[in-house]
Amino acid sequence: MASFKDLGLREPLLRALEDAGIDQPTAIQEEVIPVLRREGNLVARASTGAGKTLAYALGVFDRVRPVEASGEGEDDEASGVRVLVLVATTEVAERTAVALVPFAQAVEMGISVAGGSWGTPLSQGQVVIGTPADLLAAVRASGVKLDALEAVVIDGASDVQTLGGWEAVETLMDHVPRDAQRVVVSAALTPEVEDLIDRRVKRALRWPPQPADPASMEVEPMQGTVGYALVSERERLEVIARFLTHSRDREHPPVLFSRSDERAAELAEALSLRGFLVGETDDADADVAVVAAGTTRAELAEESGEDPGQTISYDVPPDERTLLARHGGDEGALVLLEPRELPHLRLIADRARLGLQAVAPPTPESAAAELEAFREQLRRALREEDLGANMLVLEPLFEEFGPAEVAAAAAALLRRRPAAAAQGTASAGAAPERTAAPERPSAGAPGAAYTRLYVGIGSRDGIRPGDLVGAIAGEAGIQGTQVGKIEIRDTFSIVEVHAGVAERVIQSLNGTTMKGRSLRVDYDRAGDRMRKRGPGGGPGAPSGPGPRRTVRRPPTRG
Repeated sequence: MASFKDLGLREPLLRALEDAGIDQPTAIQEEVIPVLRREGNLVARASTGAGKTLAYALGVFDRVRPVEASGEGEDDEASGVRVLVLVATTEVAERTAVALVPFAQAVEMGISVAGGSWGTPLSQGQVVIGTPADLLAAVRASGVKLDALEAVVIDGASDVQTLGGWEAVETLMDHVPRDAQRVVVSAALTPEVEDLIDRRVKRALRWPPQPADPASMEVEPMQGTVGYALVSERERLEVIARFLTHSRDREHPPVLFSRSDERAAELAEALSLRGFLVGETDDADADVAVVAAGTTRAELAEESGEDPGQTISYDVPPDERTLLARHGGDEGALVLLEPRELPHLRLIADRARLGLQAVAPPTPESAAAELEAFREQLRRALREEDLGANMLVLEPLFEEFGPAEVAAAAAALLRRRPAAAAQGTASAGAAPERTAAPERPSAGAPGAAYTRLYVGIGSRDGIRPGDLVGAIAGEAGIQGTQVGKIEIRDTFSIVEVHAGVAERVIQSLNGTTMKGRSLRVDYDRAGDRMRKRGPGGGPGAPSGPGPRRTVRRPPTRG
C-alpha cells in the first residue's frame, strides 16, 4: 500500500495529514490523487465513507496556487476564487468546509461557504463551497467570479439531481472556464449525471475502472455476509460497549478496527474508562476487546495461530479491500456506521461480493430502557407539539428558577404520576405508582405521531422484534428510536413507525428478503377497520390486509 508521501504531495499537505492522524490513503485516494495532481479530469463513483472528499481536495490543492491580490482594484479579492465545490445541501457544504480547512490553510488558501453560517466572506474565499442555487446566486450578484477558476468539483452529483439542483449546475457549468479541471463524484451514475459527464467532462479517468462490456463480465458468487448497525457518532461508543458486554462469554475477545491509530487509541482509552480490559493484538490475556487498527484478520490469525474472535469495524471501511481484510471469512462480522454511510457500505460490499445483514444493537437493561423511552417521549413532544401555550404557563417560574430546573421538576411530576390516575380510575387513597407510557394514537387520528404498518412475516418464520427493527433501520436508513410497538403474529407482524418515515419504510422494505421470504409491507388498514367496528367485529375478524391493497399516505398534521 502506498503512503501519502509516495503520491508526491507537497510537504505542507503531508504535515497537515500527520497533524490530523491520517497515515494511509484509502483506495480512491491512492488511485485518483496522482491523476488530479496532473490536472486530469475525474469521474468517481463513491459516497460518504470512501475518503472521497480528501481524495479530490488533496489532488486539487496540491497543484492549485492562490492568486495574490495586486491592490489595484476592488475586484481583486473576488477574482481569487480557484476551486469551486458544488454539494447537495448547505449542511453538507459546511461539513465539507470544516473537514477541508486544515488542508486549504496548509497551502495558504481560504475557504468560504455560500449561503451558510461562515465567517470568511465569499470575496475572500479561494475555495468556495455551496449548493448550486447558492453559488449561482453569488455568481449573478458578482460575489463570486469564476474568471480565474482552476477546478470545479460536483460532490454528490446524484444527490444534487435528486434535490432539484440540476438546472443550476448546468447554468454554473456555462460560466466555468473551458480549461478548468472537472471532477464529478457520485454515489450513483444516473442517466442525467452520465449525460452531463458526456457533455461537460471530457477525457476523464473513471474510478473504479469500468469494463468495456459490463454485460460480458461473469458475476462472482457471494463470499459471505457482514452485519451492520446504524448508529450516530454520538451513540457509537455506547453501542460498542453494549456489544462488548454481551460478548463476555465468548472463547475469544472481539477484535475492533478503527480508521486510524489515533482513533484506535482514543477508543481504547474510552473503553478502559468504562472498565473494559483492552489488550494489544498479541496480548492473550485481553479480557474483552482488542483494538487492532491497521491489522488484517489474516495477520491476527497468523500471529496467534488460531482464528480471532468476532471482528467489528468501529468506523466503516473505506474500500472493498479493507472490508475483506478486516472481515473476510468471519460470518459474525459487524460494521458500525451512520445512515449517510450506508450507500457506501452497500457499494463496497457488492464489489467484495459480501452480503449485508442489518443487526439491531443490544438493548439496554430494563431500567435504562425505561429512562430512554421517557426521553424519547420528550423528544417527540419537543419536535411535534405546539409548546406555545405551555410556555406561557411556565413563564412566571422562569423568573424564579432556571429553565433546566423547571424542566426537571416537570419531569419528576410526570414520572411520579399514578398509573390509575392516568387512566381515570384511581381511587382517592391510591398510592402513587410509576405510570406506563400512554397509548399512542392510531394511524388514522389527526396529528398521530405513529403509524401502524403491516409486514408480511410472522412467528412461523422465526422472526423476532430485533430482526424487524434492524431491517427497518438498515433498509430505510432511519434511527431505531423511530420504531415503536411491534406485534408479531403467526403469519404477519404489525409495526408502529414514526408517521413521517412510514412511506420511506414501505418503499424501502417492499420486495426485500428476510428469513428467506420476500417482504410485503403496507399500511395496516385492517387494524383501523377493526378499531372502528369495536368488539362487534368478533375475535374471528381478519387482522391482516385484504387481497387487494392500495398504498395511501398517512394523514398530515394539521
